[in-house]
Amino acid sequence: MRVLISDLDGTLVYVPVNWSEVKEALARILRSEVISIFEVLRWAKAESENLYKELSELIEEYEINSMRDLRKLEGSMELLKRLKEFDVKIAIVTLQSERSLKKALEVSDLAPYVDAYVTRDEELDRAKQIEIALKKLNAEVGRDAIIFMGDRPSDLEAGRRLGIPTIIIGSTVSTPLKAMDIIADVLGLSLIGLRA
Repeated sequence: MRVLISDLDGTLVYVPVNWSEVKEALARILRSEVISIFEVLRWAKAESENLYKELSELIEEYEINSMRDLRKLEGSMELLKRLKEFDVKIAIVTLQSERSLKKALEVSDLAPYVDAYVTRDEELDRAKQIEIALKKLNAEVGRDAIIFMGDRPSDLEAGRRLGIPTIIIGSTVSTPLKAMDIIADVLGLSLIGLRA
């Protein structure tokens, strides 16, 4: 089996959430400065499921409201379309909510290419998200050809922890389209057939 696991925002699409406003809204609820939104969510999940739900839903509203200005990154549609032609399984891992992810996939027209997904509603740790996505696809590191694509240093670290080759959009390559050669090489696909 051949598998691409990808982050969504900053990797395949850009969702212009005003994260400063989100931090301010969270700070008003918590009556404390918020440095990292996702550290706050991790803390809230450990403290109380109700608190986590309240904070996550607040963040989700900002995410959903930003979808009208979502834009696909160059080549994201072409990349996923080409990979599906080679029967590559595609999973999305994201720190967005499930509702936000579904809206983003709908607005971007990427939904038909996605076989599985894992959102923050299921897991907040990126490496664990990847492991869950692999289980959903019945794929296994060491047995199947797998590559992970993200946009942050924490994505690179998660890929390394799991022993999965990782592409960082904005660092390894500038756009999803430019990742095509690397993905084809790792997944053992014919470059002639994969290139647009």
